[in-house]
Amino acid sequence: MRFLLPALVVFTVFAPAANGEEQKDVFRRLMNEPVTLFDWGLANLKRDIERAALRVMPSWLGPGAQRPQTGTIYNWRANRITLYVSVAIPRPQRTRDACVGTFREIVSTLVEGAPSGPNAAGWYLRNAFQPSGHFWSSRFEDVGAKLSKLVQLEISFLPATFESINGDTRRISCTGRLDAEPNELTFDEVS
Repeated sequence: MRFLLPALVVFTVFAPAANGEEQKDVFRRLMNEPVTLFDWGLANLKRDIERAALRVMPSWLGPGAQRPQTGTIYNWRANRITLYVSVAIPRPQRTRDACVGTFREIVSTLVEGAPSGPNAAGWYLRNAFQPSGHFWSSRFEDVGAKLSKLVQLEISFLPATFESINGDTRRISCTGRLDAEPNELTFDEVS
């Protein structure tokens, strides 16, 4: 019994300290992991495209519609980043005009805080890859212009599952840079 009491006291005193050390260890491990500006930018783009799609798509779909699928893909072979929005909508709305309209609205939402003009997409992209409070030196001056040539948006309209089962296979997608004019978009249609 006299050995049990000191062991219990030691365990009680040092157990919280060990638990606190484990928690600090987790923070230290996370702090030691490198995060590049590229990782930071991809995470911001992913967040922004989801917000933009959720803001724009209800106007096209109406209440109770299926949530759009969004994301960001880096294709290392083509050295290109694609922001995508994919959503099932009724057949009459799966048109080129609807795709172009959605493309323009989503781009407008993404560049909303940017200065107006032809460089709005570059300004938005540069800021997506710049952490808040990070000072860009002169070596990053042209990042926005270069990114605007390498980042594209793809909008895809698909049939709902029940429509596919009933034989409706019409799909349409439009793809282009964020600063692309409607006549510069690439269309992919399956009827």
